[in-house]
Amino acid sequence: MHDIISQTGLSKDAAASSCAVEMTGISKSFGDVRALDDIAFSLQAGEVRALVGENGAGKTTLMNILYGIYAADEGVIRLGGREIPHSWSPREAIRAGIGMIHQHFALISNHTVLENIVMPLLKWREISPSWKSHAKRVSEICREYHFQIDLQSRVEDLSMGERQQVEIVKALYQGAKVLILDEPTSVLTPQQTEALFRFLLILKKRGHSVVLVTHKLDETMQISDRITVLRGGKLIGTIEREQANPQIIARMMIERDWIARLKVAPLPDSAAVVLKVRNLSLNNEQGIRVLDDLSFHVRAGEIVGVAGVAGNGQVELSDALVGLRRVQQGAVEIEGINSTRHTVLQRRKAGLVFIPEDRHHRGVVLDMDIAENIVLNTISEKPYSRYGVLRSQVITDCAEEAISAYSIKTPGCRVPVGNLSGGNQQKIVMARALLREPRIIIACQPTRGLDFGATEYVRKKLLECAQRGIGILLISSDLDEILELSHRILVMFSGKIVSDLPVDRVNLDQLGLLMAGHGRNNQLD
Repeated sequence: MHDIISQTGLSKDAAASSCAVEMTGISKSFGDVRALDDIAFSLQAGEVRALVGENGAGKTTLMNILYGIYAADEGVIRLGGREIPHSWSPREAIRAGIGMIHQHFALISNHTVLENIVMPLLKWREISPSWKSHAKRVSEICREYHFQIDLQSRVEDLSMGERQQVEIVKALYQGAKVLILDEPTSVLTPQQTEALFRFLLILKKRGHSVVLVTHKLDETMQISDRITVLRGGKLIGTIEREQANPQIIARMMIERDWIARLKVAPLPDSAAVVLKVRNLSLNNEQGIRVLDDLSFHVRAGEIVGVAGVAGNGQVELSDALVGLRRVQQGAVEIEGINSTRHTVLQRRKAGLVFIPEDRHHRGVVLDMDIAENIVLNTISEKPYSRYGVLRSQVITDCAEEAISAYSIKTPGCRVPVGNLSGGNQQKIVMARALLREPRIIIACQPTRGLDFGATEYVRKKLLECAQRGIGILLISSDLDEILELSHRILVMFSGKIVSDLPVDRVNLDQLGLLMAGHGRNNQLD
């Protein structure tokens, strides 16, 4: 990627061009919470700008205001020098040439690529659109930007990288000249990330402006022209890439240095097997096989990483292991006991705990307070209840201990979890999972969407668990995380394990190829 890095400097022509976006005095509050406080943000035509900060810093809120999802309480926005009205909406933003691609794609899975790209522009009276005409224009955009997408394919059949391309083409088809990308590489292989960066350079050369909302400081240094840092809803500053490094950016974000790498402790040869999976197969609701004859094990104190592009069976694997899905064949053993037909509760009592991929849908109950969420799994057990009656003070004491131990930023334990940042919500998920010492942790995307400070905290907790002899199956689309924490790496593709290797025998390029289905290197025990 060195050839990409060398081309990312802001050209003199771009620097001299008119300002594409100018936001001044932007403030926004949600109830008593001041999310943005007098923010100034400007973007030149032909510029790639990184927008960084901790969870809750205000990055997404600022971009949502630009895109029209939120209205600013105070401030002015100008596009190309023209002030926009206060009643700004996403539809008006799209018409003005602003496109926003969220971390969770807004695509209809059972519709075709062409339908997803075109439908947002169709008028409600347009009963019979000219699909051939639309297909021709979309194909021209794909050729112009070197995308290779089958317009008649259904979105559900595409990889995450291809779905991201569909979102980008959709924005371009809508006429976007300013493109906002929220954590765009979180679901991509290294090769797909490099392809995305090459595409962003093409956009830059053609005068488009890009805002890259990211937590990955390495990527910030690779692709951006300038870096804007927010902290606690305030603008800390904007710095040229040539004048920055990860340490400088980290200190601007959280006023301390960035710790780049953690070290996983060697695994003793005598470590016992705590989780064993034999010939596991699973069909989905449509009868399609999504897990195909999987066999592997996890030993006490071992972190086994599962790498793969999203949609290759990782979610189904975690569901099968924790008891949320019934498998068609094979066995799941917890410390030598066949638990294949055990319930979620029985597996939890046997020592298996779950950190789910989607903390909002499976990890926390947003309307419940912190204390209730932390004891949610054990609320009917001693000491949190007696004879069916909750012991409020015991629950409060437990929550306050967790808040202190996990450095959860909150004014109190009775605050609704929905009021907290993503990083603090994830700490609550961790606190609940580790409330009673488990034997096995199934951790799915434990740091997705977290800033590097919260990411570092969660990873340290996982390492501490491994050092205490807890076996961990780490399912993550972040290859840096997999390489940093794992003793061994399993690579999944199309519901199968295509590789099982010690971490010191793989590299990013090799992993990326295996994740994309190129090559097979089984070394299963």
